[in-house]
Amino acid sequence: MNKAQKYGYWLMLSDYDLGTIDCLIQGERWVYVAYLCQQAVERQLKGMYVYYMGAEAPKTHNLNFLFKKVTDSEKFQQEADMERFAARRAEAEDFLIDLMFYYMSDYPFSYKNISSRFVGRELALQLYENAKKAVAWLRSFQPETAIPRMDEK
Repeated sequence: MNKAQKYGYWLMLSDYDLGTIDCLIQGERWVYVAYLCQQAVERQLKGMYVYYMGAEAPKTHNLNFLFKKVTDSEKFQQEADMERFAARRAEAEDFLIDLMFYYMSDYPFSYKNISSRFVGRELALQLYENAKKAVAWLRSFQPETAIPRMDEK
């Protein structure tokens, strides 16, 4: 897989997560809405990492780490509209910090933490709207690409 394909792959996963959230909303699975919001943004950032860093995305769920690595990169600094970026950077960083709370590990030592993450309808819908805005904003700093579909091989 070349760099462009990897970039498209991460964007496809991000879009798929956002699309799946609509199904979860219908089923009122609020905890999973919040979790997939985190995943959609993480995958968007990993796509950006591949594009701007020219390397595999690190195996991390730390959104702020990914955001900082990408946005501090020389390529991002050269290619992005830095004035437009700076206008929303602090807001984006605050949202990423909040969103990291909703990552759910499936390891046995973390199972008890799921009960502290129960999310109601209002919060889940707010996270969803903010995640869609964050993904669109982040994507606006990248070139358009053909994003593969999940059913394509």
